[in-house]
Amino acid sequence: MADAIRLYHFPFSLLGKAKQWFYANKSEVTTWDKCANAFLKKFFPAGKTSALRRKILSFHQQSDETIPEAWEHLNEYICAYPHHGIDEWLIIQGFYHGLTGMACSHLDALAGGAFLQKNVKDAKDLIKKMVINQGWNEERLQPKKRGVHALNEVDMLSAKMNLLMKKIEESSSKKRIEAI
Repeated sequence: MADAIRLYHFPFSLLGKAKQWFYANKSEVTTWDKCANAFLKKFFPAGKTSALRRKILSFHQQSDETIPEAWEHLNEYICAYPHHGIDEWLIIQGFYHGLTGMACSHLDALAGGAFLQKNVKDAKDLIKKMVINQGWNEERLQPKKRGVHALNEVDMLSAKMNLLMKKIEESSSKKRIEAI
């Protein structure tokens, strides 16, 4: 029954070439499974499918991304390829392993131990809470870097030369004034 409803409403979700394809092949797509398989073969060829699947499985957090931003980034890949067929536990595991070391530590701390020990539902709930909390920012948890600012040797030499030139000019202007 649910498949019949899906098949009935499917053409309303289509535009352009996809809608034309559906009506041109309506006699061949009599069940939801046939329709879904034919549609995916037509609009998601093997090369595209393989590339999108690889993006999901080889996810890596960008250096300037927070954990919520990284999760949204991964979900963009998943939305681009909704029929990926990858188990949720593998997606969660790939997400965790694709994070920076600092981000993994934060997730482990928030999980009260090892994040990967959580079941899929609990892990996703934890990540969703972080995404909802827009005030959470990985940067605020990172320690401030301390150190000495090193000056370029050329810049130091240039500053010394400028100071020396200024003293010479002051000295020569004093001598001119005295001479007058």
